[in-house]
Amino acid sequence: MNKNMTKAIRLNDEDFNLFESYANAKGITFSELCKSAVREKIEDELDLQCANESYSDYLSDKTTISHDELFKSM
Repeated sequence: MNKNMTKAIRLNDEDFNLFESYANAKGITFSELCKSAVREKIEDELDLQCANESYSDYLSDKTTISHDELFKSM
């Protein structure tokens, strides 16, 4: 089921004007700006989580291979 949902946020005048001006400058709606910003934030958090997990794996086994070796093994 595809429903459009509405959620309200409270903004002070300064934030509202900043966000609205930015959206207008980019040629997008305020709603599109908000959705895009939230998606990007979630993606950044997931990328950071993946990087932290990869770094932890590296610390537990510091064996590395070059890109050439990786591609040859495929």
